[in-house]
Amino acid sequence: MKYLFTLLILFTFQAAFAQYGRTKVQVQDSAFTIPMITANYGIMWKGAQVADRFGRNFSAGGSFAFKNKKHWYYGIKGNFNWGSKVNEKTIVDNLKTADGLVIDDQGRLTYIYLEERGSTFFLTFGKLFNVLTKNSNSGILVYGGLGTIHHKIRIAFKDEIQSLSDEYKKGYDRLSFGYAANGFLGYMHLSKNRFLNFYGGFDFVYGQTKSLRKFNYDTEKPDTDYMSNVQYGFNVGWIIRLNKRTKDEYYYD
Repeated sequence: MKYLFTLLILFTFQAAFAQYGRTKVQVQDSAFTIPMITANYGIMWKGAQVADRFGRNFSAGGSFAFKNKKHWYYGIKGNFNWGSKVNEKTIVDNLKTADGLVIDDQGRLTYIYLEERGSTFFLTFGKLFNVLTKNSNSGILVYGGLGTIHHKIRIAFKDEIQSLSDEYKKGYDRLSFGYAANGFLGYMHLSKNRFLNFYGGFDFVYGQTKSLRKFNYDTEKPDTDYMSNVQYGFNVGWIIRLNKRTKDEYYYD
């Protein structure tokens, strides 16, 4: 009985100490400043005048941003865009044969591939609304941005064609640059265990671009008009948090 009584006392003290330690370490969830870098992937469709030149494109890029204690979100982001849908298919027709091919420098028939290439860069500012989740650092993310947009038609082929050298391509590739605005609406999740951090949502871009080439060889005219650019689609990304672990991030399940 004496040994049983002693074991009972030890078990009671152990249980009380464990409960005390659990209560002391467990803290209330709270919002705090989180610097982060992201890697993202998206799909975008075109609207306005640029839709006459390009179709759907894909995008990949990254960002560096902060979410502070009051849920304000700000940063910089950039994306590289590419696509195989080019609607201005006639830009090199003046070099083609009746079969739609081009004769290379060796007298062989060569096929020409037209693709989209471009990029966007934005300074962003917005806010995280802590709704639809109990996690204080997650919720609906809304932001806007101002920056630049550029795009061109990539002209690709296998063999050497003197009439489409790097210098001559400039008369066909429609290289354009301009300023743009960006809007994003989606959800951002920053987990308590720091491993599952992601975002996803609807992305929108509007801008005005102008050709950087002085003259188009196919139209035999200068290209001086502004072009309205609309891009819209979906973007998802993986987030790498750069902040050190705080005491608010130690939890018992």
